[in-house]
Amino acid sequence: MEREILRSQCEAYLLGALEGEELREFESLLKQGGSEITGLMSESTDLVSRIGLTAPLEEPPALLRTRLIKAIGPAVVDMPARRKGGVWTIAGWAVAAGLAVAGFFGLQREAAYQQRETAYQKELAAARHDLETLQAEAGEMRKVMNVVMSRDTRLIRLATSAPDVPQFRAFWSKPNGLILTGLSIPAPGAGRTMQLWVVPKSGNPISAGVFRPSGDGQVLHFAGSIAAPEDAKALAISDEPEGGSAQPSTTPSWVGAVGE
Repeated sequence: MEREILRSQCEAYLLGALEGEELREFESLLKQGGSEITGLMSESTDLVSRIGLTAPLEEPPALLRTRLIKAIGPAVVDMPARRKGGVWTIAGWAVAAGLAVAGFFGLQREAAYQQRETAYQKELAAARHDLETLQAEAGEMRKVMNVVMSRDTRLIRLATSAPDVPQFRAFWSKPNGLILTGLSIPAPGAGRTMQLWVVPKSGNPISAGVFRPSGDGQVLHFAGSIAAPEDAKALAISDEPEGGSAQPSTTPSWVGAVGE
């Protein structure tokens, strides 16, 4: 009986039906060698090599049949049996094994296709994002050029009394809006923001939006048509809580006269 079990293990090993601890134990036995297992492996190799051929059909051992069913999977277990004389034939098992292999590689191709499709979708999404970013940047640059190149544009320098702190420059066109620019501008503290104000000739300051310098200290802030330049006395920038304030809550750090 032990010899028959060992024979079935040889056949199952050649068909790739051994798994887990049983596979490791069998491979260890193979490394040890010996005349019995060497002979059984030779016989099993001859048997497996005849699977699916038109030579006389043979009945597979019961243990091998059970292992092969397990290896092939439930989808093939329900396949109608090909019989000869009321017994399963080796050719029948060859067909079943062939279907299992075909199904396995079919699943591999499907998985590869899905991976390629996912990668394509990611690349497409990234390309769309890049395009949207470029379109947004192009739109901002059009706004800047419309303001800077307009014939009625006023140039306003916003300076500070603090030593060695860079100035801001504002370009203000009545029909096209106001652009604020700056280089090497120090960032406000955590939870704080910068806020641009239009100081009118009469009345309270008007907010022209909040902004923060980029990581390298650059500022490009578009305020739109918030007021007419001729009605303004000055522009000012103050340090405010994140989100901005209805009116300046600190003394403006930068101020520039609009002029006539």
